[in-house]
Amino acid sequence: MADYWYTQIQSRVFTQIEYMLKKKYPYLFCTTKNENTFSENGTPTDFPTLFMQELTPIERGQDLTNESVNAVLCTIEIQVWTDTSETECRDILADAVSQMKALHFNIIEMPLTKYNDKIAWGVIRCRRLIGSGDNIVN
Repeated sequence: MADYWYTQIQSRVFTQIEYMLKKKYPYLFCTTKNENTFSENGTPTDFPTLFMQELTPIERGQDLTNESVNAVLCTIEIQVWTDTSETECRDILADAVSQMKALHFNIIEMPLTKYNDKIAWGVIRCRRLIGSGDNIVN
């Protein structure tokens, strides 16, 4: 029977990040889905919004038999939009960084924010090697 543990990484990380951030920002809309979340111009329909996606994972830790996935190099991107201030956007991103560090991710793109047209947007990217026996997926 095949073991597809690596397909659950995004949902497991998202659940943990959402749970922790909602404690401080109960009004934060968190999603991993593009559809029905963003308007035609690419901005969210609800504010503030946190959008998280797993970028293409890369297999690591191959063994000689090469019959199973032992580990993946996982990259998670988190984007935040607010319609109040760039400061709020930065604060949410900073708390997202703290939560990703608590999950032992490296921050490969530190919080970058932009403000225009009364909407603040920011992004971080985080990376971590996750093995099949890692607590994050079990």
